[in-house]
Amino acid sequence: MAILDLTKGAVGAQLTRMTIPYFLGISSMILASMIETIYIGILGAKELAAYSFMFPVIMALTSISMGVGVGASSLIARAEGEGDRRQVKRLATHTVFLTLALTLLLSCSTYFFLEFFYASMGAEGEVLQLVVAYAEIWVVFGLVSFTIPMVSSTVLRALGIAKVPGYIMTITSGVQLIVSPILIFGLFGVPAQGLLGSAYGFLIIGIIRIIAFAVLVANENILLTTDVLKGWLLSAKAIMHIALPSMLSSLIGPVSIGITIALLAAHGDVIVAAFGVVSRIEMLVTMILGALASSVAPFVGQNWGAKQDDRIKEGLSIAYRFCLLWGVVCFIVLGLFGDNLVSLINDDKQLIEAAGWFMIIVPISFGLMGVGQVAASVFIALGKPLPPTILSILRTVVVYIPMAIVFDRYWGYMGIFIALMVANVLFGGAAYAWGRVMLRRELLLRA
Repeated sequence: MAILDLTKGAVGAQLTRMTIPYFLGISSMILASMIETIYIGILGAKELAAYSFMFPVIMALTSISMGVGVGASSLIARAEGEGDRRQVKRLATHTVFLTLALTLLLSCSTYFFLEFFYASMGAEGEVLQLVVAYAEIWVVFGLVSFTIPMVSSTVLRALGIAKVPGYIMTITSGVQLIVSPILIFGLFGVPAQGLLGSAYGFLIIGIIRIIAFAVLVANENILLTTDVLKGWLLSAKAIMHIALPSMLSSLIGPVSIGITIALLAAHGDVIVAAFGVVSRIEMLVTMILGALASSVAPFVGQNWGAKQDDRIKEGLSIAYRFCLLWGVVCFIVLGLFGDNLVSLINDDKQLIEAAGWFMIIVPISFGLMGVGQVAASVFIALGKPLPPTILSILRTVVVYIPMAIVFDRYWGYMGIFIALMVANVLFGGAAYAWGRVMLRRELLLRA
């Protein structure tokens, strides 16, 4: 079995070994999405606006369903650190069943309200028709084909298995770049599907990923082969104890984006399209921070189970310093070259101007946003998901929404970007401070 023991070896090397494959995998998915944005931009502004409206719902549904993976990985990493391999297999097996059940529930409960969701966000006319048609395909078929591979990847990473999942994500993202334009534009005799071709391409790639991860999980022998449902309710309860607050915390992000798009919609479809473009650029450049935070969780979990406290402290120090450094790099590069990057996707002058302001304002907060993500991972790793949830709610409800509404009145869409930057900074600082206090208290209690 290729399980990696994260309680031994150089701390920096272990975090790097976990972070890079995940970063390559997820960033390749985001890059593929960005290139697909270029394809859709060729179709027209309405298609691009519809694609931008779709983004928050995709994030919301995947965040909720992937919460199961977050809860499971916390328990699995600590069980692996304690050397309880039987419990690891039991949790991994029960996670599969729980993920399938939750995904089915989400698909069924969302499908009939899609038009209401997008109309509430400000989509109307042809844009509303386009986004609903896209979402119907994605919700019915695409959600499960995305969630199963991602939850599988999260569980494997809890055991230190990071390379192959990263390879699968990277390779299939490359395949997506070939499949999508064929379906969107109707190449090689295939009927042109327009915007819906993007949804069909996403579905095809998802099926390929499910098959690849099924083979990987089988080879790693991390699932039970007998009594597979024995103790399922106990496992589900333990997983959901962490997963439910994590789902709520993750859901805050899509809600925040949905509110942002609703506010930006008042400034026109072009501004919404600009936000759709820069959102994907932001995801790409900050994905290394998310990948690092995701690596910190299994690292802390395994070392906590093995009582390697000094390794936890060293790992967090490395992670926090990297976040701040990367934030400075992003601020400089995007501030200088961000508008040029956007112009490669769409040459509309108003779109480029709006995207350029985002690139100047929001990246100021990237470093502290990463610090907050790492701190949240520590809470999750130790089975304490409520603090990150509370901080996420405060960030959006107390800080961002009121500030965005007020600043929008004074400075237009630039005010919304300023509010987003301030909310990120406050979240990161508060998460870091609370995380330090929590870890110090937990170490004293265990001593």
